[in-house]
Amino acid sequence: MIFMLTDMIETKAHTTRDGVLNLSVNVGVCDADMAVTVLIRPISSGASADVDANGWPKGYFEQIAGSMPELERHAQGEFEERVPLE
Repeated sequence: MIFMLTDMIETKAHTTRDGVLNLSVNVGVCDADMAVTVLIRPISSGASADVDANGWPKGYFEQIAGSMPELERHAQGEFEERVPLE
């Protein structure tokens, strides 16, 4: 018996907390051996998929540092005069 089935199936999936990706693919052929090729690539979550050596998006910390412009530090008042240490 010869099968002439050659399909490329693209899908998106989410890994488990253990880092396992479970796939279930219905190929429509029963009780037959199949050759399967899996290509794993992450889905970029933004306009830029560039990451640094630690896996953080490039420029991430520069974008969040000081990201609360509405947060103001009010005047701290006068400091008390202390007796100097000898």
